[in-house]
Amino acid sequence: MATKQLTYYNLPHMRKKTKLYIYSIAAGCAAGTLLWELLIRIMLAAGFAPGLAEILSSDPVGFDISVIALYIRINPGTVLAGLATWLFVRKM
Repeated sequence: MATKQLTYYNLPHMRKKTKLYIYSIAAGCAAGTLLWELLIRIMLAAGFAPGLAEILSSDPVGFDISVIALYIRINPGTVLAGLATWLFVRKM
């Protein structure tokens, strides 16, 4: 009869990995946002498809109640960089 081996988790080690995971994804999203904005500005300065910049940019996403309002600007660069960072960090 096979016995099932119990797995004990090292909680401090898991906390360190979780912090690294979250910080890496946040940094990747921030870098993606900045690079996307830089790409849009270069495209506008070069005169390459000025209408394309309007299509690829987005309005702030969030909520507004009478007491507090929270808006976050998310563009395709944020999503793509966040996904790429998540895939990269997951392999570590």
